[in-house]
Amino acid sequence: MSASLGALVPELRPYAADLVRAAGVAGLQPRVTSTLRSHTQQMRLYARYLGGHQPFPVAFPGTSAHEFGEAFDLVVAPFEALSDVGAYWEEQGGTWGGERDPVHFELPGASQAHQHRNIAFVADLALGMLPYLSSVELGATLLSFGFPRSEVLQFLSEPISYVTQESTR
Repeated sequence: MSASLGALVPELRPYAADLVRAAGVAGLQPRVTSTLRSHTQQMRLYARYLGGHQPFPVAFPGTSAHEFGEAFDLVVAPFEALSDVGAYWEEQGGTWGGERDPVHFELPGASQAHQHRNIAFVADLALGMLPYLSSVELGATLLSFGFPRSEVLQFLSEPISYVTQESTR
């Protein structure tokens, strides 16, 4: 897992660097904790999140803006100043994770773009995680990504059949 701003997509790098610089000038001791993550790293973080070992939300693997170099996590001291840093980021046109995920900063629309990826891809990942998730957790996760309830129920009742049908649509 990278914490280097150089691992971000080129269009995000200068804005991220400016944010870190501005937080430093304000005396907030900024520290970038995560930028680009591999799919495997995202899966590990997500499993830790489901297990209650992550203090902030973690996107379902394959849907995180971090996996595409379009997001970074940043902490400052005092931690409470993150709301001011987030407000500044939003004023500059970026998307901030807000109170739910105060350390998360990204390109506008990056998370939404990746959350609505092909359901067959997400289903494939979900099938791989079935040994670690209950069907209730899996269903809730898929619903949180905006998949229709009927689709989620169909997938949970017959996952292999659903993935096979979906990939031919």
